[in-house]
Amino acid sequence: MRGAFVVQLGPDSNPAEGRFEGWVEEVDSCIELRFRSTEELLKFMGLRLDLVTGSRGKTPACEVSGNPPRKTPAQKAKKSK
Repeated sequence: MRGAFVVQLGPDSNPAEGRFEGWVEEVDSCIELRFRSTEELLKFMGLRLDLVTGSRGKTPACEVSGNPPRKTPAQKAKKSK
């Protein structure tokens, strides 16, 4: 399912102020990112979509913020098999 993301908003999100924080996961790769701003969320999603569509010369998703994307337990289990 290309271009699909799961977003979980945290308790510090305040839509009225345009402030969102939480976790985002790209469904295909199971790569997650803890985001602390709308800008971080959108940048992560944009970079991941660029990778899917074959864009070149972009910053890797792991450089979106100071918090590198992490692998989910399911993704780690696949690697160990």
